[in-house]
Amino acid sequence: MAHGPEFSVEDTHSFLEAENMDISRTSLGLGWRRAFMSVQREGPHKMHFRARSDVLVNVVNSKTVKGRITVDGQDYPIEGGPGTITIVPARKPFDLVLENTVDTTHLYIRRKVIDQVISSMFSEGKRDVEIKFCPATYDPVLEHLCSAVRLGLHEASRASAQYVDLMLHGVAAYLVRNYSAADLSTEGVAATLTERQVLRTREIIEARLADKITLADIACEFQLSSDHFGRLFKRASGVTLYQFIIRCRVDRARTMLAETAMPIVDIAAECGFADQVHLTRAFGRIVGTTPAAYRRSRRGS
Repeated sequence: MAHGPEFSVEDTHSFLEAENMDISRTSLGLGWRRAFMSVQREGPHKMHFRARSDVLVNVVNSKTVKGRITVDGQDYPIEGGPGTITIVPARKPFDLVLENTVDTTHLYIRRKVIDQVISSMFSEGKRDVEIKFCPATYDPVLEHLCSAVRLGLHEASRASAQYVDLMLHGVAAYLVRNYSAADLSTEGVAATLTERQVLRTREIIEARLADKITLADIACEFQLSSDHFGRLFKRASGVTLYQFIIRCRVDRARTMLAETAMPIVDIAAECGFADQVHLTRAFGRIVGTTPAAYRRSRRGS
């Protein structure tokens, strides 16, 4: 059994004191120091919950939840079936109105577990990462992670408590990655794109000029977040990805104007412009003349 005080009921929001709570299992007596978990059928009820020092993850196990939660004076609906997740950050009081009966799991994670994960993910000195409030989102990955922690409720042993500690780090890492403002992509990676990556970016764009191209589409090719790729690309090329795409489209239009007799309106569509007017504006800004004038000049007329 793990040494040290357990994570007690007094450290939670006191859900167990709410009306219509039928508790089927808790982590009390299992030696959990870094988390508290309860499994219950709850509601309907209406309560105010004062701020606590740790993070709460509420998972709907079965039935459909219906209610609302008030945080920082703003009401948020809570509706959804199994797998619906609500996350309450540390130091955040709230009011909850639960309108029906629903089966849930409550998982509290010590803030110091979050801090340990942050320390392992980020360079030294980055300690201000906060988990965000999130009402009623469907997240099957987080649901399965919480279900894995629930396995530890069935055995009071040192091995089981150690298993729970390991799983909690996984849950905490997932929360930091997906429910905080942290940008993991900036940690431990290159400060700019290589020349080959810039060339590859152009290849991808030119292969899809007639289609809608988004920053997310290109970033995915390099397994980077959109924001991080956008910063790296501008640092490497001196222009934003959007500006670069427009230049690629104008370059293709120049070639087609000089080498084909295709109508300008068709060239605009072929190069991914919304219409001929869009092409003309971009062409004039980059080339300094109109598509028609450019075609005449290239043909010597």
